[in-house]
Amino acid sequence: MKLARDGEPADQIAAVVPIGVAFPSARPRLGEGLRRSVAVVPPLALAIVLPLVLNDYYLYLATQVAIYAIASLGLDVVFGRTGQLSLSHASFFGLGAYAAALMAAASWSSPVLQIVVVIAVAIAAGAIVAVPTLRLSGLRLALVTLLFGELFVWAINHTGDLTGGSQGMSVPPLEIGRFSSVDPVDGYVLSVIAAAAATLLIVQLSRTQLGRNMLAVRDSELAAVSVGIRIVQTKIVAFILSAILAGLAGWLYAYVAGFVSPSTFDLFGSVNFLVAVILGGTGRVLGAWLGAAYIVLLPELFTALGYTNLFPLLGGAVLITVTLLLPGGLSEGLSRLARAVSAKRHG
Repeated sequence: MKLARDGEPADQIAAVVPIGVAFPSARPRLGEGLRRSVAVVPPLALAIVLPLVLNDYYLYLATQVAIYAIASLGLDVVFGRTGQLSLSHASFFGLGAYAAALMAAASWSSPVLQIVVVIAVAIAAGAIVAVPTLRLSGLRLALVTLLFGELFVWAINHTGDLTGGSQGMSVPPLEIGRFSSVDPVDGYVLSVIAAAAATLLIVQLSRTQLGRNMLAVRDSELAAVSVGIRIVQTKIVAFILSAILAGLAGWLYAYVAGFVSPSTFDLFGSVNFLVAVILGGTGRVLGAWLGAAYIVLLPELFTALGYTNLFPLLGGAVLITVTLLLPGGLSEGLSRLARAVSAKRHG
């Protein structure tokens, strides 16, 4: 009897598999993997080139974009992917920043220990916000999360002996050997590596069952329940993961900026993060980066042109225009442009 390679009788295999039915080819998977690898090249090249061509000030702005991208990715988890409108995101960002400032002031020099503490604080804060709001949605959810953010700012302002109150507090640099967080290149490298890790985490999250559960909860909680998705657990995990990313971004921000104050982490800070996610494109990793670049670079551009007071007005007009014309945000606009260029090239 003629045997197949794995020992199965060849005639039995022929009897089971109809003639003309082809087995899946590995070529599409290889092609998809190649496309993903190629897609990494432009941002990687840009990250390498920027320190070589930018002066210290503009490199600092690029560092801020990377830090705010991490925080925006966190808000995208809870809002863009799970559909929970949160106005406490800047307070999570501030918790990480003030945790870094207080640990630095207490001479806790181990970055590993500091990161563990920041993650623990972020988990607690995320759970504190998530649990009381599980049955809320929309405006009511936004108001409750806003309350947490206002309580955080109030606590900072009324603990002046510890946090410097409304005047803020300076943060000693994070130094390990020759590395110093206040050095423009060192701070940039650290922030870009952290942002790349956060980006890969969210990309992988979208491919997991948890990521799909989040999207189901966002689209319809009733439909999600009907297929057996645990809504409570999904929302809690989303808030906690969002708080962790924001807390780590705040930790980086404190050491790179060298100063923290409550005005950075108030309601307007949370609104800025929300604008970044909506403008960039909810549920899209690229959108978080584009939104972060918008909220960091555009105010600087208006300041450089001498029209600082015009930014809120024109910024609002830009947000409205993009929302109406591109519901998927700037990332959708770039996708349309890329498809149009590709069609013209092959057409």
